[in-house]
Order: sequence, then C-alpha cells, then structure tokens
Amino acid sequence: MQFVENVGLYFESVGLQRMAGRVLGWLLICEPPHQSAEELATALRASSGSISTTARLLMRMGFVERVAIAHNRRAFYQLRPDAWGTAMEERGAEMKRLRVLAEEGLAAVGDAPQPHRRRLTEMRELFAFVESEFPALVRRYHEQQEGS
Repeated sequence: MQFVENVGLYFESVGLQRMAGRVLGWLLICEPPHQSAEELATALRASSGSISTTARLLMRMGFVERVAIAHNRRAFYQLRPDAWGTAMEERGAEMKRLRVLAEEGLAAVGDAPQPHRRRLTEMRELFAFVESEFPALVRRYHEQQEGS
C-alpha cells in the first residue's frame, strides 16, 4: 500500500487529485487487473462516490478503461493497454495548446516592450520545439517496444 500512497502523493504534487494517483497505483499492482468500484473502494478505504468520480477522471485522462466481465453486471476498471503511451501523446497535445496560448499572448501584447514579448517568445519557442520533437520520441519508443 505504500506504493499506492506514493503514486497518490506524486499526483498531488503535480496538481492532480491524490485519489486519482491512489486508484492508478492500485490498478498498477492489483490482482486481478480489473477491479469493480466496490473493490477499489474497499482496497483504498474510499467512498464509492470518490471512486466513481476518480474513475471518470482517469478515463478522460486515458489511463483507465471500463470493462465488462462475462456474467457480471458490475462495471470494472483496469489500466488501459498502452496507458502510458496514450498519456504521453496527450502531453504532446498539451505542448501544442501551450504554444498556441503563447502565440495568442504575443498577438495580445502587439508591439509591447521587449521584456513582455521575450517571455512569451521564449514560451512559444520552447513549446514549439517540444511539440515538433515529441511525436518522434513517442514513435521511437513504440518502435523499440515492437522490437523487444
């Protein structure tokens, strides 16, 4: 359980919900790999409402998927195949959004003095660079995994 708590603390440290990290941490190590909301609540000593809200968040983030188990009417959650690759691809999309925001900022300040423009230009250049390099990095990772 210490690992689960550490994942929760990491998520909290980067501004996300601690419970999201705890659920993700549990889904990384639990057996069987799919868990019902009730099983998650019991394992994590959390309310069913908290688990439900957190599961929806993790599904939107691309980490978790809802699965059906034959002859069982309950909903189960599990880590998505390639959850980390999907999450990294989403981070790449975030780089584009941040570059676009920097461009909007540059347009908004127009001919403002250089210090204003310099900060926004630096932001735009960094995120444009990461945006252009990121897909190749993820692609190389997938190629390496296929070769293993």
